[in-house]
Amino acid sequence: MSCCRKSHRATGSRDFHLTHLDETGRLHYFYHSPSSDLPIRGVLGEQGAGLKTEPHLERNAENYCCCCWQRNIVAFLKSSEKYLFLFTKCARKKSKHKDKRYIVGYIHKERCIDRGGFWAVAGETKVYSFDHAFPLHRLSPATNARHVRRVLTKSETARVLKSFNGKRNILTACIEELSCLKGKLGCRGRKCR
Repeated sequence: MSCCRKSHRATGSRDFHLTHLDETGRLHYFYHSPSSDLPIRGVLGEQGAGLKTEPHLERNAENYCCCCWQRNIVAFLKSSEKYLFLFTKCARKKSKHKDKRYIVGYIHKERCIDRGGFWAVAGETKVYSFDHAFPLHRLSPATNARHVRRVLTKSETARVLKSFNGKRNILTACIEELSCLKGKLGCRGRKCR
């Protein structure tokens, strides 16, 4: 079953806001891979939610391969928000961060991509280790990712971005780890068109 319940082809890119963006952001959840200490998607399907393709760090994009949670992406593309903040719950059993939720990075909205029935957002992407990530409880007391308020104010956005100042962007290491884990799947892995 696909996460995309209906086509959003009726939404044209002319409705999207890609310039003169505000210093605000939106939260977007993804399933963390229990097989990695790095904040990457669950490519091995170990959490019972299938083999995950998003965020597609290899393309600096979200919703690139799969139209999961399209409502949040389209709302982001239509808004003047600049940052799509990626958050997850650490699923690594041996980690001191286990079961804690963090904002682990962001995609700076630069372009929208028509993926043939759904939309993706892409742009400069930064990812930070769990040790340098922003604890989500500082913004939201909600314990379930579905109940977290999605849109961040300018001051909340500034707090998150400031916490990443001076921290190392580990995007390249994340992409290498994804490649390694996908190699374990062989031909069973999901292909992105």
